Amino acid sequence: MTITAAATRRAMLALPGLLVATRGQAQATWPDRPVRLLIGYPPGGPTDFLGRLAATGLQSAWGQTVVVENRAGASSSVAAEVVARAAPDGLTLFFASNAVILNAAVHPSLPYALPDGFAPIGTFCSAPNVFWCAADQPWRDLRAVADAARAQPGALAYGTTGVGGTGHFGGETLCRALGISLSHVPYRGTAPLMQDVLGGRVPLLSHGMAGAVGPYQAGQIRPLAVLGPKRAPELPEVPTMAELGHPVPDSGVWFGIMAPAGTPPALVARMARDLEAVAGTADTRVKLATQAAVPDFAGPEEFATRIRTELATWREIARSLGVKPE
Repeated sequence: MTITAAATRRAMLALPGLLVATRGQAQATWPDRPVRLLIGYPPGGPTDFLGRLAATGLQSAWGQTVVVENRAGASSSVAAEVVARAAPDGLTLFFASNAVILNAAVHPSLPYALPDGFAPIGTFCSAPNVFWCAADQPWRDLRAVADAARAQPGALAYGTTGVGGTGHFGGETLCRALGISLSHVPYRGTAPLMQDVLGGRVPLLSHGMAGAVGPYQAGQIRPLAVLGPKRAPELPEVPTMAELGHPVPDSGVWFGIMAPAGTPPALVARMARDLEAVAGTADTRVKLATQAAVPDFAGPEEFATRIRTELATWREIARSLGVKPE
């Protein structure tokens, strides 16, 4: 059979359309096997709860199992590195929080880049950071704490869940805004921190709502100020630092999903749409409220911009405050 020049030209012209159709068919069949969602903290904590909530919703949307893997260590950097090195096929994802941003702000070198080592898909939810005191302490507002701190510089202490975390950055920016000096006492987790606060060994703490809602509801800790731009839904009477005349960068916690860099944009867009739908359901809102979190979706471009902006902000603050890695 003789192939004419005209037939050859027609075949060449049809080739791009055939390639597009093939890629579209491949995307339509994704995911054809289980998706891994890596979480950088142990099972049972607030990040694990929120990640599994997102995984359950996405599993229903995708008609495929979403397997949660807890890869704890180095403020979620262990999980982040695994995802950054994975194939960009949408089958290995990272349930991130802004702990990964703060970690990068403190550590000069990491085995991955932010955000260029990832394809940000979208944020899922957020929870405010709050400055508290133990309920048996005498202070009823932040002004009283500031007055006590000025009377005895460095004598008062506040606890957090570690150096370079949201609590630490929130507490240090509060001190700078108020012009006071408080001693920072880092702990390796919420449980030992709360034990010492409730035991009277540390009078103050800087901690997100997600891990403090239980002691707050039990009347064991008292909120003094929200360390972000908006009042917390669970604390409608508690002012923000800006309302008190001392604005600080938002150290509240956000949670979102990232894929490895190089993941096809069309697949990123699809995952983002599905994540937005999961975040927007009434069931999700109710379950987020149990962790004092609210839906807070931002798409791929806005998410990438948020990462770059926050990284620049916290690097400068870490430098100016002299925050060093543990």
